[in-house]
Amino acid sequence: MLALQGAQGVLQALGFLFVVPLIAVLIHRPVDVGMLWCWIVAIVMTVVTHHALLARSTSLGYLVGTDVLTSFHTRIGNHLAALPIGWFNRDCTGPIARILSKGAMDVADFPAHLLRHVVVGVTAPATMIAGSYFLDWRVGIAFTAGALLCASMLGLLMVVVRRNDDQYEHDIGVTASRIVEFARQQPTLRAYGVLRRDMSTLEDSLVRQQISQSRLTIRGAWSLVGFFGTMQLAVTAIIALIVASGVHGGLALPTMIGLLLITLRMIDPISQLGDLAGHIQVNADAIRRVRDLLAIPPLPEPTQPAEPAGADIELQGVSFGYDGKQVVRGIDAALPQGSLTAIVGPSGAGKSTLLKLIARFFDVDAGRIMIGGRDVRELGTVGVSRLTAQVFQDVYLFDGTIADNLRMADPQASDDDLRCAAAVARLDEVVDRLPHGWDTRVGEAGSALSGGEKQRVSIARALLKDAPVVLLDEVTAALDAVTEAAVAEAIRELARDRTVVVVAHRLSTVAAADQILVLDDGRIIERGTHETLAAAGGMYARFWQERLRARGWQLRHSEQAPESGVRR
Repeated sequence: MLALQGAQGVLQALGFLFVVPLIAVLIHRPVDVGMLWCWIVAIVMTVVTHHALLARSTSLGYLVGTDVLTSFHTRIGNHLAALPIGWFNRDCTGPIARILSKGAMDVADFPAHLLRHVVVGVTAPATMIAGSYFLDWRVGIAFTAGALLCASMLGLLMVVVRRNDDQYEHDIGVTASRIVEFARQQPTLRAYGVLRRDMSTLEDSLVRQQISQSRLTIRGAWSLVGFFGTMQLAVTAIIALIVASGVHGGLALPTMIGLLLITLRMIDPISQLGDLAGHIQVNADAIRRVRDLLAIPPLPEPTQPAEPAGADIELQGVSFGYDGKQVVRGIDAALPQGSLTAIVGPSGAGKSTLLKLIARFFDVDAGRIMIGGRDVRELGTVGVSRLTAQVFQDVYLFDGTIADNLRMADPQASDDDLRCAAAVARLDEVVDRLPHGWDTRVGEAGSALSGGEKQRVSIARALLKDAPVVLLDEVTAALDAVTEAAVAEAIRELARDRTVVVVAHRLSTVAAADQILVLDDGRIIERGTHETLAAAGGMYARFWQERLRARGWQLRHSEQAPESGVRR
């Protein structure tokens, strides 16, 4: 395709270079009819061949653009599916959507539309400049100097666009994420009457996007003015040189006329390069962003995944951090199979991060995490996913029915299986009062359900998976007191034959745990049972006393724990 487009540019230039000898034949008296027809045929053949190549290269460009678009969507989709789950966060929604929509289209647009103009815009003037040396070396030097000057201004224009386009794309990606977040949170925002106040983040994003867009447009426009001004000055100087040489006898009349035609014709492809330079740079930036995304390394996977011997969990010297901040520091802990382990501590202590490390959302920076006696890196992401059922704070439901969302855990689950899991999670109460029952659509991200209802669906889905390791992060945060008590009982029942790890701020949900790990600043500062820690007078004891003193907390003490049947 590049060869066809290059040949197209050369033929386009030759068509105008052939005009010089044609004019010479027409001016000469008597007219040499044979030579006249020879040059006419040469020009006609050049034009016909040029248009044939144009048609072929254009159709090839569209085919290549379509293949590139399909290939990029496939590669990006496959790559995103292989990236660590921990890489995804709320701020990546907009940029990824931008790359998959506009970014991929920009990448495909380059071979489909822009590449031909770039190749022709370079080869046609280059051929004309080379031909001008055969007509008059002085004009050839002037053409070369003018082309180099225009090329430098074109490079400056592309630098300006590149520097400002990165900031604009970043701001528009953040804005897209804020818009999606704002739309999803409409029920909550309206319920609490904070619609206007919570719009400040979105408005700030829009203002930053507007500023970066204005900066890109204004600076790009000034650079474009500089490019076209330079080109016009160069063309004016070249025309003056040609005319002066012709008037003073340095150029023959046919050569002078031909060179003037070439000069005027050269303006078109060079001007087109200037018009497209910004677009070309934007496409180049899109290609770079796609390549940067594809360069993000996925988690290494074992060639032959190991098989665990049980469902006990062991953490050995586990450390992890991101963005230059150490989140988890040298944690050692043993979580036996069939036990309930609670992780508590202040916000930012690393509780949720530790849970995600067990689920292999990330790989540890130091140490190792063992499930069933095998390192999670030896088990592989698929193996860890098979062993674990997870319920995290940020519940996401797909736009389908309640039954569809539960069957993600087990596509072969029967209706009885769904009802059993729903009963434990108290989801059956929600299903019974909905007009369409199990066939109720939950909306995008579960927007048709309340926070508590979404949490119940998520818990039921985890129960339905029937995995030997269950990881729960603040699962009762959005539940009422009655449902919270029921879910807490379900968690204790799960621990009879599973390894359950639960993160909670509500200490009443973990008072009967087999062991409690107290985290602070990424380290385990206390560990033991509720009775031991409550009597120790440390951080856990202070937390417990604060909860007891807090308004609305009427909790029974841990003397009730033996009734749950949980081993101690």
